[in-house]
Amino acid sequence: MTRGVENMYEIDVMFPVIERAMELSGRTYGANHEDDVRFRVVADHVRSSMMLIGDGVTPGNEGRGYVLRRLLRRAVRSMRLLGYEDRALPELMPISRDKMGETYDNLIADWPRISAVAFAEEDAFRKTLQAGTQIFDPAASDTKAAGATTPAGEQAFALHDTYGFPIDLTPEMAAEQGLVVDEPGFRALMAEQRDRAKADARVEEGPARRHHRLPRHPRRPWPDRVAGLRDPRDRVPAAGAAVGRRRGEDPRRGRDR
Repeated sequence: MTRGVENMYEIDVMFPVIERAMELSGRTYGANHEDDVRFRVVADHVRSSMMLIGDGVTPGNEGRGYVLRRLLRRAVRSMRLLGYEDRALPELMPISRDKMGETYDNLIADWPRISAVAFAEEDAFRKTLQAGTQIFDPAASDTKAAGATTPAGEQAFALHDTYGFPIDLTPEMAAEQGLVVDEPGFRALMAEQRDRAKADARVEEGPARRHHRLPRHPRRPWPDRVAGLRDPRDRVPAAGAAVGRRRGEDPRRGRDR
């Protein structure tokens, strides 16, 4: 229920985050469509990421961890696109906590852990983003100056391979500047890198594997040196049973006294 407002981003548990984002960025919600989209991304992603962390999810490269990482990164980058380049989550997430915590009290009780996870992810991403944009921005400018619309795949690959720049972020940044990443060239370089890594792994593991590999021998009959002794490779008797007597039989029966 939107309670008389135009969309869910303006309800009372969401809009306070947008209001704080306006204060931080100096921009106004409702004045520009592109900025409105960024404000909404911030409000939604800050709340959603906080709830995921509260549910025990941590940033990662697979599954829900990857979803969480994307949410946090998009929130941080949206604030940068709004002109705010300082740490954003410590300013925004407590506001979402206070509103959502009225219903979900675990957000208040578990806030030290939730905030530590979110803020650490932002700090790591800010470092990656700073290094990557120093490479991407000149490349984008050179591409546009040359009258082209597609940066070389080598540039996108270098961002990822050398600086750890998120693969999915480069096309998004290119689109914002009216460019399209050479994805076939990028993926071809990624495939070459994987092939080289596999080849290097085989070279490095080869001597070690040969050194530690035990020779294989065909199965030979087990020597029957002791009467009643069976090949230990055969099925193991059930627990509590003993070789050579029935379950429950007194092992002393038949013993010479």
